[in-house]
This record gives sequence, C-alpha cells and structure tokens, in this order.
Amino acid sequence: MEWISALIASAITGAVTFSVANKQTNGSIEQEYTKNITNLFTIYKDQVDAMQKEVNQLKSQIKEIESKYIKDINGYKVIVEKLEDENEALREENEELKIKNAVLKGDHENGI
Repeated sequence: MEWISALIASAITGAVTFSVANKQTNGSIEQEYTKNITNLFTIYKDQVDAMQKEVNQLKSQIKEIESKYIKDINGYKVIVEKLEDENEALREENEELKIKNAVLKGDHENGI
C-alpha cells in the first residue's frame, strides 16, 4: 500500500511540476512575443517618423521651388511688359521716321 501512496504522491508532484513548468513556459513565450511585437512596432514607428520627416522636407523644398518659379515668372512678365512698351515706342518712332524720310525724299525730288 505504500507503493500506492508513493505512486499517488509522485503523480501529484509530477502534475504540479508539469503545470508550473507549462505556465512558466507559456509566460516566457508570451513575454517573448510581446518583446518581439514591441520591437517590430518600434522599428515601424521609427521608419514612419523618418519618412514623415523626409516628406515634410520635400514639401518645403517644393514650396521653395514654386515660390522661386512664381518670382521668376513675375520678373519675366515685368521685363516682357517693358520690352513691349519699348517695342511700341520704337514702332511709333519708326513710323515718324518713315514720314520724315518720305517728306525728305519728296523735297529732294522737288529740287530742294
């Protein structure tokens, strides 16, 4: 009968040991999963933050380029307007010179 008591005691001890070891293993695995997920999330977040910073820099550069482009266009518009005004003045002067030339030719033909 002692052997039955020893067998029951051994079985109970084995079951308790198995249960505790199983819980510790499951706890370790859960801790490892949590650690891995946390690491992956941290890596992902760092990459997203870096990309967001890069996107913000690119947006800033695009705004600077657009600003310069608009300034250049406005500058060219001013130059074009000045040149058009100068061209118009030169056309008017040319017409006046044509008239003077025609008058001089007419006077020259008339013996003057």
